Amino acid sequence: MKLEEMGPLSLKAEKAVPMNAQCTIFAESEVVSLIHAKTPKADISKAIHDAIADRIASMTRRLGIQRDVILVGGVAKNVGFIESLKRALGVDLLVPDEPEFVGAIGAALAPAKKNGEERK
Repeated sequence: MKLEEMGPLSLKAEKAVPMNAQCTIFAESEVVSLIHAKTPKADISKAIHDAIADRIASMTRRLGIQRDVILVGGVAKNVGFIESLKRALGVDLLVPDEPEFVGAIGAALAPAKKNGEERK
């Protein structure tokens, strides 16, 4: 299955399947076990997204969640991950139109701001 298909497919899941792995090697083993158990692909996809989202939510809570949470980077284009992270954090997420470029734009603007050349 293509990566781009996993997000939309996870939204079609009929049940939540727990994944307990804390690393990709063990997670891969869990996915293989789910495949052998004939778990529907949509449920497996949701389980993967939920596991990643739960891990990120746990780290985020340690830092503290402010009023607005913005999701940037390429993963912000994955609708399945967005839904999983919303559930895990219990908040709505703000996603820019081009989330994969936010880091690059910030890196380009940072030197200009440092040199007092920021333009609005």
